[in-house]
Amino acid sequence: MATLSEILKERGYVHQFSAEKLEDITDGPKRTVYLGIDPSADSLHVGNLVGLLVLRRFLEGGHKIVILTGGGTGMIGDPGGKSEERNLLDEETIEANAKAVAAQIRKVFGGGDFIEENNAKWLSQLKMLDFLRDVGKYFTVNAMIKKDMVRDRLKKETPISFTEFSYSLLQGYDFLHLNEAHGCDVQVGGSDQWSNILAGVEFIRRKSEKIVYAFTWPLVVNKATGKKFGKSEEGAVWLAPEKTSVYEFYQFWLNTADDAVEEYLFKMTMLSAAEISAVMELHKRDKKERHAQKLLAREVTNLVHGEDETMRAESVSQVLFGEMDLTALDEEAIAALRSSAPSCEAREGALLVDVLVSSALAKSKREARQFLADKAITLNGVVSDEKHALTAGDFHNGLALLRRGRRNMCVLVLS
Repeated sequence: MATLSEILKERGYVHQFSAEKLEDITDGPKRTVYLGIDPSADSLHVGNLVGLLVLRRFLEGGHKIVILTGGGTGMIGDPGGKSEERNLLDEETIEANAKAVAAQIRKVFGGGDFIEENNAKWLSQLKMLDFLRDVGKYFTVNAMIKKDMVRDRLKKETPISFTEFSYSLLQGYDFLHLNEAHGCDVQVGGSDQWSNILAGVEFIRRKSEKIVYAFTWPLVVNKATGKKFGKSEEGAVWLAPEKTSVYEFYQFWLNTADDAVEEYLFKMTMLSAAEISAVMELHKRDKKERHAQKLLAREVTNLVHGEDETMRAESVSQVLFGEMDLTALDEEAIAALRSSAPSCEAREGALLVDVLVSSALAKSKREARQFLADKAITLNGVVSDEKHALTAGDFHNGLALLRRGRRNMCVLVLS
């Protein structure tokens, strides 16, 4: 059976670690590992999945997990990776966000349990003079301004407040508190958090003379845009279905580029290496069938939203792309279809030529007639002709699927 260090390396989860060997952190004594969660939104996004799956691997390896909501630090904001100061949050918003995020984490953990903490509990009790004396004296300004996240802001002459500048001290204090309260001896995070985490490791070494560890994973980059997955990036993909529908979530993974799909299968799913190798072999033989992307979409959607929602999203996708008949959908899948695809109202007796124009599948009646003559138009999967007028029989639960070619479609809603 593979060790945890072997699994983490195989999945591509290892970026940096503070021990001489990774095995010293993962394969020896059972650790208590903590991850800090930014509470600035009421949902996690796909960029958080790597971290949660790393923690799930630790959890399944017998280690304890602490999820720390940054209720206190969320009122300040981490300067890392941002060009300007973040908006500060109130306590009520942070509490609501933390509750929503914890439910998402439990689902990704497959029911595995973890300790929930909120650093507002202890940071709000700190006294200024005590903090400066007991924490501040262990950090030097010389070291703090050399951190990439601070240096980049200074280089661009973008203002950075003392509030943000103090963030790494508070994060170090969090590590100390969790070490004393829960025996927490490992902090994990994305590679952009390395300097903050390492500062905490050094702080505990100096103050408590204890050895604790830092571990980071590489940030996942959306190869289509060249940007990291994140909630502040345009077009963020959320885990909450209210923000990103299950169908849109499924389609995001289904549209993964060929050069990224293997990496995502390793980093975003719980599939074994053998299963990934097998589907990649199928993918190489016939990329048009998108075997790897379909498996990726199914596995990640199932991980986040559950099997039933995944099956509906998959069915809607198959209907829209001509792989399944509209009549195969249940009521909830039909509702998902209506909300996911372009749609327009159509009345009984309307000529298909006119419907093609009103649905924007053709720019004019002349173009619509040409498409029909070329047999490029299907209604519910059946090739249609110019003389066809819509009937009640064309609709299933008030819907019909009009398609031009393979990728241009419109859901007709009977008015």
